[in-house]
Amino acid sequence: MGRDAIYPGSTLGIIGINRNGAALIAAAKKAGFNVGVYVDRSQPSVTKMADFTIVGAMNDRAKLTQFGEVCDAIIYQTPNVDSRVLHFLSQYAVIPQGINALEIVQDRLMERAFLDQVNINIAPYVTVVSLDDVYQSIDSIGYPALLKPIQRGIGENSMLIERQSDITRAADFIDTGTYLLESWIEHTNEYTMTAATDGKDTEIFPLAQLHYNDKRQLISVATPANIHDDMLKEMQRIVKSVAASLEYRGVFSVNFYVTSTGTLYVKNIEPGLTSIANIYDVTANVDQYEEQLRSAVGMPLHVITPLQIGLLMVVRNYQSRAIQRQWLLKNNWQFRFFNDVGDDDQAILGFVWVTGGDNLAALKNQVDDTEVWNDQA
Repeated sequence: MGRDAIYPGSTLGIIGINRNGAALIAAAKKAGFNVGVYVDRSQPSVTKMADFTIVGAMNDRAKLTQFGEVCDAIIYQTPNVDSRVLHFLSQYAVIPQGINALEIVQDRLMERAFLDQVNINIAPYVTVVSLDDVYQSIDSIGYPALLKPIQRGIGENSMLIERQSDITRAADFIDTGTYLLESWIEHTNEYTMTAATDGKDTEIFPLAQLHYNDKRQLISVATPANIHDDMLKEMQRIVKSVAASLEYRGVFSVNFYVTSTGTLYVKNIEPGLTSIANIYDVTANVDQYEEQLRSAVGMPLHVITPLQIGLLMVVRNYQSRAIQRQWLLKNNWQFRFFNDVGDDDQAILGFVWVTGGDNLAALKNQVDDTEVWNDQA
């Protein structure tokens, strides 16, 4: 990982971009960089602020070479870009985040070995390659259990095994390769701690608590989460341990489960920018996009200071009419909507930030009173 500074006027490439990419492009442009984007499909509503966009397959070496040759540095926004692509691009441009972290999190077995190595509590697991392996291993793992492919990718599936009769259905799920059979941790709360590291110093954002519906769709993010000081310190220790060992520069998140007995488990690590961390756009003195940019170009990280409490609410297409009413009524809500989200009722239409006062419960009550999200509880 190079440590040389990258100055305004240089060209910063971005790959692995999603709907939040427009905010990253805007931060880079504001700082005086030329911005190029590589995408595997045209996304003009996201990339329109970039100086240039190259559309090509992730295995198109000619297009990737064209992209790499005009960039001084290349960063990935999400971990959904094959690490082999970054290895190829590293011939032409600096990869400030490094590639090690991406290789670790894209292989669930490597990720768990890494977490074991830094002494972090994770769910029990075994590797399986056949249906017989599942039958033989389930007793040591227990019910319920999750069956997941080792390689993490876009649009992948996992299968929940709640009883022995469910195992037969895994015959259609297990195809080829190695799978992970992991205990499902019954938990009462989920949290995310987001941080930025430059390879030496680490700055941690306030802890966020997540709320999902029964379909595992994210409904809301609340910060700062109210937990016992001892657990907060342990989460911070874990995040700093990850930062010290991951060989990574940039923004990353560690996701946590907490059980009813107060046991803390790490769910996974996410290098790059997340929708969850958009909560800090209005609740901290610096957002994830600015910290990502600073770490990538060699600037010192901004010291993170909480500004106010807040809720981030996820708005889906079917809620568009209801949210339009709140647009005209709420003076303490801020809105961001996306273009070209399609017709799927469950597609994410945008985000709402709810702030004001010093009581999260009062903000949650205000949201509940609108009934916009009541059907997702």
